[in-house]
Amino acid sequence: MEINDERREIARLILEVLPLTMRVLAAKMRDARHSLSTAHLPVLAALEHKPYTQRELAEMMSVSGATMSNTLTTLEERGWIARERSKEDRRLILIEITKGGHTILRESLEDMEIQIQQLLVDLDERQHEELKQGLVILQSIFARALVDITQAKDG
Repeated sequence: MEINDERREIARLILEVLPLTMRVLAAKMRDARHSLSTAHLPVLAALEHKPYTQRELAEMMSVSGATMSNTLTTLEERGWIARERSKEDRRLILIEITKGGHTILRESLEDMEIQIQQLLVDLDERQHEELKQGLVILQSIFARALVDITQAKDG
């Protein structure tokens, strides 16, 4: 098979695997102890590192401001985030993760790791290693692409 055909096949497989993976993870998350949605997890994960404005979070998650507003309202009602006025610029409202939000995030990620481990139980050692190597490569490709996209927007 030629290199272009190989790339096309890999691209097709990625486009098939990603939505399938997200559907399975979403279902597993709904069944986990905190019923965290796929919209909530990345927001809490981003906020774990630093506070953001609603606009920054919406852009980061590639959703509309209205969608992010609804997500943040749900997270706030559950006590997982708080909205605080910026000390540097009083016009800005920063979204911060709460202690409860940290706990929910940590426990949810632990639950998801266990769920994923269970999906891998039938793989042999060689398959584990091949999957791990492929995922490391995939992560590198998409991380590099995200840096390029961010630099293009900022530049």
